[in-house]
Amino acid sequence: MIACVLLLTLISGETAWKDFATWFAKDGTPGAPAEVLKVYGATLKTRGTAEGEIQARVDGIRKYMAEHPKEALALHFDRMYTWSEAPFTREPSALVKKVAAARTPGRALDIAMGQGRNSVFLAKAGWKVSGYDISAEALRQADAAAKAAGVGLDTKLASHEEYELGEAQWDLIVMSFAFTRISDTAYMAKVRASLKPGGVLLVEGFNGGPRMEANAILKAFLDYRVLLFEDLPDIADWGRAKAPLLRMALEKP
Repeated sequence: MIACVLLLTLISGETAWKDFATWFAKDGTPGAPAEVLKVYGATLKTRGTAEGEIQARVDGIRKYMAEHPKEALALHFDRMYTWSEAPFTREPSALVKKVAAARTPGRALDIAMGQGRNSVFLAKAGWKVSGYDISAEALRQADAAAKAAGVGLDTKLASHEEYELGEAQWDLIVMSFAFTRISDTAYMAKVRASLKPGGVLLVEGFNGGPRMEANAILKAFLDYRVLLFEDLPDIADWGRAKAPLLRMALEKP
């Protein structure tokens, strides 16, 4: 009994996570953690792993993910960018193309830049582009795309909490399916402070969740000049399915 408890303890933490991460990076399908772990458990069963050990491993992985959320999120997005069936567009955002065409190129920041679809477009249009992402694989693809296009990008591996936005230094900030919370007033205040006067913030992403007071989102951004505001169902660049979407172009006075 003691030996069994010791075995389950040994496989319940970092060891279980490493095996899971190796499997997921190669064969996993990105999705909700519960579904991913269910598939992983079935995979362990085909390897001949005992039921008790499977449960111990899955419990250990859940615990590790809760204690290391950044690492877990990075693994998810690294796999997303290597998955051949990933349902997202690699073309630049129509919103970015439309708004950037009307602006004089300057310094741009691409928040959660992914594989660089918007960054490379902006750099080719004459913008000096910086960007960050939590996924090392996304940045590898972005840098490769920039090199192939003959442009340069300033990329950094970082989370939203880690990246230093600065003060009044960006002429354009892109938040396209960046999975930030616009309800996070502290973070959005930092974003606004990092824009130069006359700079533009582009916001594009999902607008699901609880029903809100009419025009609550629009009212929250009235300290900007609202150049464009859309709150309509459309085909999402991320997911390639029809969903409630929010699109905004906001100019800092």
